[in-house]
Amino acid sequence: MLGEMTLTHSGEICIHTYTAPEDGWCVNSHIVESETALVVVDAQYMLRYAHEVTAYAAGLGKPIRRLYLSHFHPDHILGASAFSCPIYSLGAVAAKIAAVGDRVAGEEHQKHGDMIAARAERPDHIVAVGVKTVDGIRFEFLHLEHAETADALMVGLPDQGILITQDLLYNGVHVFIGEHAFDSWATALQRTQALDYDTLLPGHGAPGGPELYGTMLQYLEAAQAAYAKSGVHDRGLPSLPRSGLARPSDAFPVSEISSGHNACKRQLKFRLSTLKRKTNYDTR
Repeated sequence: MLGEMTLTHSGEICIHTYTAPEDGWCVNSHIVESETALVVVDAQYMLRYAHEVTAYAAGLGKPIRRLYLSHFHPDHILGASAFSCPIYSLGAVAAKIAAVGDRVAGEEHQKHGDMIAARAERPDHIVAVGVKTVDGIRFEFLHLEHAETADALMVGLPDQGILITQDLLYNGVHVFIGEHAFDSWATALQRTQALDYDTLLPGHGAPGGPELYGTMLQYLEAAQAAYAKSGVHDRGLPSLPRSGLARPSDAFPVSEISSGHNACKRQLKFRLSTLKRKTNYDTR
């Protein structure tokens, strides 16, 4: 297996978190295993990693009943063709995938060829916010607004105290802040932290606990300050990398985001201009 698998146990429930390698943007797919079936949250970016998720799931000997897509960004939806089950999302997310999914898929397919799907699969079921029992498990479906993106689904297991936050939280992976919602994202973090969940499964990187909220707030504060000082916001460019440099490294460490290091600033400006040329997540 090219990706990494992390298991989170709670009673009879096990969540298998698949984290893609860096060329797959370290994105997570979470397989929620109950006594009789599986539910998956997010479909991966590259098809080979999506197929690793489905192959691993097949090895568990239980059918995948549902695939939930948390939001419309390509690293969470473009592997959906590897799944042969109903696809669920929030209505706002389904609308965005219908509006721009194929265009974004085409752009990513041009970069990577057949490693990326040429079109985006459409959700065929709309998720209602609230608590619902699926295969004997109580799920809480929450609508996250104006954080990493305008609309996203979070999936909680209230009886187990587990929250699949997806891209509200990253852990040890550089954050995509192309929608510049620093303040509302911070507010969403604080609001979610007040919920009764103490095991957190992020959209990128390893599972963790409530400490992820503080780390994420610190990252956003540092990135916002660096972004403001860089001057690139005056040219309307998106911020921070969406490919390459997924994990903090000597070339782009988290500590240097706030230090104002010249090399870090140059790397930030380069990645901003590269992202502007290569990827456009505008929903128009």
